Parts: sequence; structure tokens; C-alpha cells
Amino acid sequence: MDALIKSAKIISPNSPFHLQTKDILIEKGTIVKIGKNLGKSKNVVEGKNLCVSDGWVDLFSVVREPGNEHQDNIENLLKSAAKGGFTSILGVSGTVPPIDNKSQIKFIKNSSANNIVTLLPAGTVTENQDGKEITEMYDMHLSGAIAFTDGKQALKNPELLKKALLYAKPFGGKIICYCEDQTVANGGMINEGEVAASLGMKVRPALAEELAITRDLYIAEYTESPIHITGVSSKKSIEIIKEAKLKGIQVTCDVNIANLYFTDEATTSFDANYKLLPPLRSEEDRNALIKGLKDGTIDAVTSGHTPKNIETKFCEFDNADFGGVSLEAVFGALNKTLEDNFSEEEIIRLIATNPSNILGLNPKIDKNERANLTLFSLKGSNDFEASDIECLSKNSPFVGSELKGKVIGIINNNKIQLN
Repeated sequence: MDALIKSAKIISPNSPFHLQTKDILIEKGTIVKIGKNLGKSKNVVEGKNLCVSDGWVDLFSVVREPGNEHQDNIENLLKSAAKGGFTSILGVSGTVPPIDNKSQIKFIKNSSANNIVTLLPAGTVTENQDGKEITEMYDMHLSGAIAFTDGKQALKNPELLKKALLYAKPFGGKIICYCEDQTVANGGMINEGEVAASLGMKVRPALAEELAITRDLYIAEYTESPIHITGVSSKKSIEIIKEAKLKGIQVTCDVNIANLYFTDEATTSFDANYKLLPPLRSEEDRNALIKGLKDGTIDAVTSGHTPKNIETKFCEFDNADFGGVSLEAVFGALNKTLEDNFSEEEIIRLIATNPSNILGLNPKIDKNERANLTLFSLKGSNDFEASDIECLSKNSPFVGSELKGKVIGIINNNKIQLN
């Protein structure tokens, strides 16, 4: 694949061309020249307000194949990622059987081979994803697992988490935890607060998240192990993590894009597409999340992409499943949420630089490097529609929402795709 990117602002902190406007010439998938007036190519990308960054990375995209292909398949998952500007996504187990052994890791890798988007398989922490016995994480690591998580199944047993952290530590395995105390969550539907009181719905308090984060950070400190917390959603959670970072605990964390864009006010519509994990919180929490992004307490923004078939979402709110699809909307929603308060460098840090560092990918835009790039513009706006969703399931809370900016395309794995 050959391409010429013309007059693009480069956003790549590890690159000597960071924040410079240059042409980039790519031949056979490798960057060969960066400069001005670099000649011709059969694929030319140019335009007003064009930016190019290291390829974006999503840290939480649920894989449904094998076993749940009625909700989504790998082909459409990767189409969603490409349309959203992501060149790599971490595939979290939502399969039957779970991704809990090396054969499943190999299946995921083989099923996504030769795609423009790199699907990075995450093995489960526990066998059958049931929280009882830890998996053979080292075997999965040797087969290509880049991280380990039980997804939105919170680990109830602290001893099991301790063992998992100690087991993964010698080979650099990344343990990702969704933190929620299930006894406090108690099957609740929406955030505890004024909205829940007015609707008379069973609540899922932020306390459930905060207690679990506190516990998991103590265990990470005890084992002197790195831990990543996914789906942080409350003001108090951010304060707990900030304090832990100041103490030197090796913790990183992310926030779902829906928790940045919406509040629990959205649930007053009783639209089940707003039934998410973690639940949408208050405006105070949302503002605290944005502040946490700004000061570096929160390292990354994720899609939380969780396909659900129509039967489990087009029903009464109480009976609906949790989850929403968001890969195609992440950039536009993030740019809209943070507009005027964050630079393009700060936005890209949240969806490319930091997620790459968390997973140990560390790309850069430089000569002789393989081209792993996302092309975009921060300007312009549009309303997100169901037709924008590549996923087989259409359960997105963003349908009808105003987004800002445009994903122009991606270049990765010796391929180019322009939207």
C-alpha cells in the first residue's frame, strides 16, 4: 500500500515531527519520507484542517464471536473500529465459550488476521469467566493475549485478584478490573440520586464502585503490581485513584465515553440504550470526570462497546440488558464534550498515546516506521445516526446526538481505508 498525506498536522509525542505540519510518504506500508513536496502517490490524502496521529487504541471492545454472532461478529466489530478511527482494539470476552485458554486466543487472532484493524485479544482472568479459578494466563500470553480481564464481571474474591496480580507480574501481564461491589450494587438499574428518586427505580450506588476500587488498589499496593481500572464513573472514585497515584501505586484507569457525554437525566426517557455499566451518573460526577482527564488522573477514554441484540434492549427498562455500542461515536462525542477546553494533543493522548502506553505498544510517526495512523479533523459537526453503526446490534445511546469533528480514515497493516 502506497499513500501520500499532504499538509497534515502530526500529533505523535514520540515523534521528532510532533505538532509540525508535514507531508508523509508511505510505500508498502512503511513511512519513507516526512517533509514537504514529496512527490506523487496513487493514494493522496489532503484537506483543510487535516491532522494525523498515531493510530487510536480502544481498551474495551466486547467480542461476540464465537457463540454470540446474533449480537455481532468479528468482521463487523472491526468495521466499527475502522469507521471510528481505531487501528487497534482490545477484544474483551463476550463469547461462548469465554476467551479463557490459548486455543480461544489463537481463534481470535486468526479470525482477525489481514484486517486493517489489529484485534488485540484479552484473555479472561478466571476460567469460564465465573470468578472462581484463575486461568493459565501465561499460556495465553505466549499465544498472543495482551491483557487479562473478566470484562464487566467484577472479581468478587480478593484472594483471587491477589493471585492473578502475582501470577501475571513476572511476564508483564496487564490485569484490567471493572470495579463494583455486587452486594452494594444489588441488582440496581440506575445511579443513586435525584433522578432515581423521581423515577422510583432501583438504584446502583456509586458507593459500589468506590468500595471495590479501594479494595483492588490495596491489593495492587500489597502485591506491588500494576493494575488498570476500567469504567471509572464517580467523583469519589477519581479522588481515590488520584491519591493512590500520589502514593506510588501502579494504577492506570479509563472512563467510558457515555459517562463523559451523558448524565443520569438521559434515563428519564426510559430508553434502554441508556442502561449502561457503569450507570450514567450525575452532572457533578461528569464534570469531575472531565477534570480528571485534564489533570491526568484518568489516563484514557474507551468505547465500552457492548453489542446487544434488539430483544434485550427494545423492552422495558427494568428487563433490558446493560450495554451500548459506541466505537463509531467515540471521537466525535469526546471532541464535542471537551471542545475549547482541551487541545488536539490532549484529546489524542486519551485515545491513542496513553492507551498505547498502557498496552506497551508505543508507536511513533517517523521515517522507517510501519504506518499506524489515524487521519482526522477536529472541525465540523454532524448528528450521529443508526446508519452510522457498522455493528450488527444498533444499541447505541448516541443515536441522534450531535458530534464534533470527523474521522477521515486509517492506515495500518499495509492497508488504507478512507471514510
